[in-house]
Amino acid sequence: MPLPLRFAKPAKQLSQSYFEQSRQPLTMLVFLAPLILMYEFALYRAEQNIQVKAHDHLVRMFEYADLPPTQGLFFGGVLIVTILLIWQINSKYAWRVEPKTITLMAGESIAAALPLLVLGVVFGSMVATNAETAIGSLSLFDKVAVSIGAGLYEELVFRMMTIALIHTIACHLFKQSESNGLIAGVLISALLFALYHDLPDAGSLPAVSLFFYGVAGIYLGVLFVFRGFGIAAGAHAAYDVVATAILAVLAT
Repeated sequence: MPLPLRFAKPAKQLSQSYFEQSRQPLTMLVFLAPLILMYEFALYRAEQNIQVKAHDHLVRMFEYADLPPTQGLFFGGVLIVTILLIWQINSKYAWRVEPKTITLMAGESIAAALPLLVLGVVFGSMVATNAETAIGSLSLFDKVAVSIGAGLYEELVFRMMTIALIHTIACHLFKQSESNGLIAGVLISALLFALYHDLPDAGSLPAVSLFFYGVAGIYLGVLFVFRGFGIAAGAHAAYDVVATAILAVLAT
């Protein structure tokens, strides 16, 4: 099960503070639903393949079931919805979402993206200017959708899935403490996140690239542990949208 579920408080012990409401699965689902729908709609209408790598890897899981990859086109979105709904059912949280909480989550996600933007100004622009990308040929809608998709599915793969897996292995197989399991999950997931973004054509800057994505991975991992999947995915998506917009302006 996803890591946040492991540490969820029973319903009878839950207060109604914003910070606890924002970590509840139904609230996260309502918050992320517009982002999921936007990216999946962009995939449906796109004339060229605009899948982010994390989403593409999830889709290709269908090949192992002898199904054409196109049948799994919406698999990533369905997977996020399924995980959060199962978590909601098992946790017995109230089936109620406060609109104010969703608004505050949007604001917090934007605020949480600011440190990534500062890091991106220092390191990201150097990496981006030395890496070729096909996103420049996309329409504005598709650029925004791809940026959102990266935030959603990279957080799903590298934070929700990877940290939960490493945490489980560390605690149950190697008998480590909960905190050590979390630290190991954050650090290993950040390393994998950096390698996933490795830019082989970046010339003399692979170390800068790895450092940038490694630090970003640690930051997003800590954000995931303390603030949950919704805020981590929202912050990642917000960063990617703003970074894409800045690069588009600089390219003109």
